[in-house]
Amino acid sequence: MALGIVDIVLLVISLMCSAAIGVYYGIKGIRSTPLEYLLGGRSMKPLPLSLSLMVGTISAITIVGSAGEMYAFGTQLWMMDVGILFGLVIIAKVFIPILYPLKMVSLYEYVERRFKSRWLRKSTVFLQLLGGYMFIGFLLFPPSIALQFITGLHIVYNILIIGGICTLYSTFGGVKAVVYTDALQSLVMVAGVLAIVIQGCITHGGMANIIDTAYHHQRIEFFNMNLNPYQRHSLWLCVINGFFFTLGTYGVNQSQTQRYFSTASVKHAQRVLYYAAVGMVLMRALINLSGLVMFANYVGCDPITHPTRPMTDPSQVAIFYVNTELPKIPGLAGLFVAAVYAAVLSSVSTQLNSMTALVWEDFLKELAFFKGWTDVKVGYLQKILVLGAGVLGMVLGLVVWQLGWSFFRTVLAINGALSGPLIGLFLIAVFLPWVNTKGASIGFIVSIILNVIMAIGQLTMPKAPYLPLSRENCPLSTPTNMTLASLSPITNLTDSTLSTLSPLSTVPSTSLDFTTTTISATMPATTPESPPGEWLFGLSYCLNPLWGTLFSILISIIVTAITGMNRPEDIDRKLIAPPSWEAFQRPLSQLFTRRKRNQASTDDAEHGDNQPLREGSPPAVAECKEKEGGGENGLV
Repeated sequence: MALGIVDIVLLVISLMCSAAIGVYYGIKGIRSTPLEYLLGGRSMKPLPLSLSLMVGTISAITIVGSAGEMYAFGTQLWMMDVGILFGLVIIAKVFIPILYPLKMVSLYEYVERRFKSRWLRKSTVFLQLLGGYMFIGFLLFPPSIALQFITGLHIVYNILIIGGICTLYSTFGGVKAVVYTDALQSLVMVAGVLAIVIQGCITHGGMANIIDTAYHHQRIEFFNMNLNPYQRHSLWLCVINGFFFTLGTYGVNQSQTQRYFSTASVKHAQRVLYYAAVGMVLMRALINLSGLVMFANYVGCDPITHPTRPMTDPSQVAIFYVNTELPKIPGLAGLFVAAVYAAVLSSVSTQLNSMTALVWEDFLKELAFFKGWTDVKVGYLQKILVLGAGVLGMVLGLVVWQLGWSFFRTVLAINGALSGPLIGLFLIAVFLPWVNTKGASIGFIVSIILNVIMAIGQLTMPKAPYLPLSRENCPLSTPTNMTLASLSPITNLTDSTLSTLSPLSTVPSTSLDFTTTTISATMPATTPESPPGEWLFGLSYCLNPLWGTLFSILISIIVTAITGMNRPEDIDRKLIAPPSWEAFQRPLSQLFTRRKRNQASTDDAEHGDNQPLREGSPPAVAECKEKEGGGENGLV
C-alpha cells in the first residue's frame, strides 16, 4: 500500500515532534547532573510519567497482536486487565512505600541492601541488561516487518529510522525527553487505534452491531470458570497472567520503576500508577475493540484461511485491514502508521534510558577511575552510554531479522523465564525476612533453570486452534494488492508476550475443507498422539510466571530452613513490609526470651536448691525457685 499525501504528512509531523522534544531538552539540560538526566531531579509530575508508564509497555506488537487475539481467539484475554489492576494496587500500597524512600536510582540496590550480597545484586542486573538489550532488538524487528508492508519501506530502513530517532532524543534529552515524548506518543497511539474503531463503527452501523456479530460467532467470552490448567485461556488463567505480568513489569523491572522514582514523594509515585492504570485499561480496551471491528469486517470472508494466500498468524489481520480498509478515508492509514511508530519509539526509548541507569549505577560508578569525575562529566558519559545502547539495539534488530523467527522465539522464551524468579526474589525480600542470602540466591538460580526448561519445552507443544472462521461470503475472486504469504509470521506477539516475556502458545495451521463453504479452524478429527512431556509443557503459558515465583520462594525457604534463619538484628526493618516485620519480630523475641529463661533455670538447678536467689533474676527463675522450695517459706 502506498501512503497518500495526507498520510505521509501526519507521519512526518509525528516523527519530527518526537525528535524536536529530544533536541529541546538536550539543549535545556546540556549541563544536567546524573540525577537530572536519569530521574529528572526527582521532581517530575505524575501525569506525564503515568502516560510514559502506560505506553512503555504497550508496544506496536501489542497493537497488532492483541487485535489478532480478539479476532482469532475471542475476548477472554481481556480479563487479564483485572489481574493488572490488582497488581498495580499491590505495587502502589506495598512496594512503593518501601522502595521509594530508599532514594535509589537502580532498583536492584534494594536486593543488595536486603540480602547484603553484591553478588546477588550483580546477577540480577546482569540478567536484566542481557534481556534488556536483546529486547530492544525484538522491539524493532517485528513492527518493522509490518511497516514494510504498510509503508513500502524496506525492513532495514524501518529499523534504522525507528532506532535512530529514539536514540537521538533519548541521548540528548535524558529521561525528561523520553517521558514527554512518550506523553505525545500516547496521544498519537490513541488517535491511531481510535481511527480503526470509529471507521469500523461507521461501516457496520455502530459498536452494538459489532459486538452482536462477535457474540453470535463465539468471540465474546469473559467468564470461563473452567479450572483446567491445560486450556489456553480462562478467567482464572488470565487474571493470574495479568497479576504476574504487572508485578514483573511495574514492580521489579528497572525500565518502569525508574518512572515513579522520578517523582517528588511516595504519594506522587502512587498517583503515577493509579493514573497509568486508568490509561492502560482504556488503551487496551481500544486495541481489543479494534480486533472485534476487524472480525466484523471479515466475518464472512476471513483472510487468515485464504486458500492460496493463508496467513500464518492472526496478528497479520491488522496489517491487512490497514492496507485494505483505512485508505478509504484519507489520513486514517497515516494516523495508524504514526501510532505504530510511536509505540515502538516509546518502548525502545524506555529501555535505552533504564539500561544506561543500570550500567552506570551498578557497574561503572563504583570504579576508581570514575571517582573524581564531576557531575557534568558523568552526564556526558551517560549520553554516550545511551547512544551506544541505541546503536547496539539497531544491530540486534538486524541480527534477529537475519537469524529468523526460530531464534526470535527461543531467545524470547528464555528471556521470559527470568520474570517469575525475579518476582519471587523480590517477594521474598519484602515479605519473608526469615529467608537468608543463601536461600534467596539458590532459589533464584534454580528457579531460573527450571523456568527456562519449562519455557523451551512449551515451544514443542501443539499449537492452539482458532475459533471457527468462515469464507462463505467471499466473492469468487478476491484480488488484493499485497501478498500476505510472504509476510513473515509475527508469531506469539500479543501484549502478554512482550510485557511478561512469556511464550504464548502458538497458533496452528488451520485445517481447510474446500468442499464446504465454511473453513474449520479446529483440530483434525483424528487426535494425534500426545507429544512427550505434554503433562508438564502442555500447561497454559499464563502460569509460567507463577511457576517461576513459586519455585523461587519454596526453594529459598527450604535452603533457609537447612542453613539457618535470619534474626531481627540481621535485617533493616525499613526494607520489610510492616506486617511481615511484626510477624518476624514477635515469635523470635519470644523464642529468645524462653531460651534465656530455660538457661537461667538450668544454671540455678545446677548450683543447688539452697543457693540464694540472685538479685535481678528473671521472673521465670524466681517462680521456678519458689516451686522447688515449696513456696515462700520453703515448706513442702
